[in-house]
Amino acid sequence: YTFGLLTSKLASSPSPLSLRKMRRMKSRTRRLPSYNLFIVCLHLFTAVLTGGTSIVDTAPLLTPQFATNITHRTNLCNRQLLLRTGALEFSDVLRGLNLNVGLLYTPENGYVNYNEETGDFEDENPGFWIEILDELALRAGFSWRHSYGIIRPLFVDSNSLNPNATTTDLLVWTVNTYDFTFGEWDGTVDRMKLGVDFPTGFSDTSTILIANKNTAGESSSFHPFAFLRPFDIPVWGAIVATIFLTGITYRTIHKLYSVAESRDYNTSNHVHGINIFYSAMAATGHVQFQPVTHGERILVFSLCFWSLIIVSTYTANLASDIISQQQRIYPASSLAEAERLGVTVCAVKGLSISTKIMDKYPKLKLMEADGLHVVYEYLKHGRCDIVAEGASRFDIVKRDETLNGDCTLEWIGRAEDISSGGPASIVDAGFFCTSLVGHVIEYFMKQMIYDGFVEVTYQQYLNSAWSHSCPNVKDSSSADMDDSSRLTLIDMGGIFLTHGICCVVALLVSWLQRWVKKRDQNNRCSIDSETPASCVEDDSSGVIVSSRIIVSGGY
Repeated sequence: YTFGLLTSKLASSPSPLSLRKMRRMKSRTRRLPSYNLFIVCLHLFTAVLTGGTSIVDTAPLLTPQFATNITHRTNLCNRQLLLRTGALEFSDVLRGLNLNVGLLYTPENGYVNYNEETGDFEDENPGFWIEILDELALRAGFSWRHSYGIIRPLFVDSNSLNPNATTTDLLVWTVNTYDFTFGEWDGTVDRMKLGVDFPTGFSDTSTILIANKNTAGESSSFHPFAFLRPFDIPVWGAIVATIFLTGITYRTIHKLYSVAESRDYNTSNHVHGINIFYSAMAATGHVQFQPVTHGERILVFSLCFWSLIIVSTYTANLASDIISQQQRIYPASSLAEAERLGVTVCAVKGLSISTKIMDKYPKLKLMEADGLHVVYEYLKHGRCDIVAEGASRFDIVKRDETLNGDCTLEWIGRAEDISSGGPASIVDAGFFCTSLVGHVIEYFMKQMIYDGFVEVTYQQYLNSAWSHSCPNVKDSSSADMDDSSRLTLIDMGGIFLTHGICCVVALLVSWLQRWVKKRDQNNRCSIDSETPASCVEDDSSGVIVSSRIIVSGGY
């Protein structure tokens, strides 16, 4: 009965014995004494407990990192055989197993709340990764809480067994030692070449650039002629020339019409330069011409259309230019620009971001730091200009009051690459058949992503673990509009100053014209022997009354 019970359990357990061997052993045990039968059953019971592995350890598994000749991988070849013959459903491949997990643990990010004194996780808040892993185990039907090992990143715990190891070396060792490893492992092409399988990830590890607002350049000086920036000097010269030429052309056309009609053009009441003045007003969109002939109408229509294009282009460029002056100027908005300009970029030492960056931009000035807090200290004190970071990690950084208490950290530019991080396992289809683990995790992780469990759990983790928040400056419906979108007197003061100067000049010209006219009037009155009525000064109005003022035509 005991042998039958063990045999039935062994059929669903990861034992290295095949069904044919068990039937052969069962036939042989009928001829064995009871003592020998007890020994056989004891060996089989040990194989069931160990799951086909050579290590039995307490939780957590205390295997030193980079230790050789030690494995906690479960033999799944029997499960693979049952799956191939149709005796086992794919969703039940891992059901009932106790898998050994290499759990990536970084104390500073709060993904795993592990108590090193008690050797267990916090009951109320075990961490975002633990909640995802528990849900994965629940759906796939395996257990892991009593068979996991803590894997520490190299910048947290530099292992003396391999002091020159990289994070990729740590990943390869972990997937060869455990059934799978759970953490924010970035699935790069180089790692896949080493035989590491990356199921669907739950974390956004896309490379983004972070800058400090306080160190960004910002224009704040006074530019009195900022309103001239939409056009360059040749364009302004062409506009002025067009105004003058149009006024002269209109006057010429009108004079030709008067000659053709046998009219005395000089007897018509015109002010000198009136046509040029009308042309200048038309350039601002205000037309005062009163064309009579067809030639005048064609010219005025052309002038109005030209004015439409000039005014609309000027308005659009002016708004764009002045508002752009309020935007912060960062050292670089992409890694390609940073490499070209020699900008220093910081990154956490040992992470895959550094490897991806240097593979694509070998001439980039990259500064690696030990730990997340150290990287942002470098940025704060100006040792580096921007930080290369993962998108999900920045969600934590911007909510961390110790790192972003003044809300000065900002994501600039676009993501340099699109990638996701998550669990990893070894590609093994025949020795331990561990590839089954990766396939099943892929299946259930996609389920958890599609039904929204991962996103809901992630937002709950952010809201519960981090209380600090920064205002959303992109919310245009807010009553408190961002000051950077408002044009100040520094931006628009030049046009007011110019208009004020023109007003003063106009007053001076008017006074000078009145003085010249009064002088000429006095000269004419002194030449005449008799004082005409036109030279009599009207004391009540304070002006010179002249009945002989005739303004002849002009430009």
